[in-house]
Amino acid sequence: MLNQHDLIGEVRGRGLFIGIELVKDELVPAAAESQTIVNHMKDKGLLLSTDGPDHNVIKIKPPLVFNKENADELVKKLDETMTE
Repeated sequence: MLNQHDLIGEVRGRGLFIGIELVKDELVPAAAESQTIVNHMKDKGLLLSTDGPDHNVIKIKPPLVFNKENADELVKKLDETMTE
């Protein structure tokens, strides 16, 4: 997905705590786009949030009971949302 969506500048994190930084032209924070994606994901039943000084990082912090099927669903819906 990293190479499929131009808005993704960097993916970072540790364990289940992941941040996806969204940028325009590799330098300009994509705060509005981040919030739009978070709102659309909420409509699809997945709760994410924005973080960072520019509010352009999509924060994923799932519960400990998060499994592979949940991860597949998250990635699929996030890909669909970012494609829209």
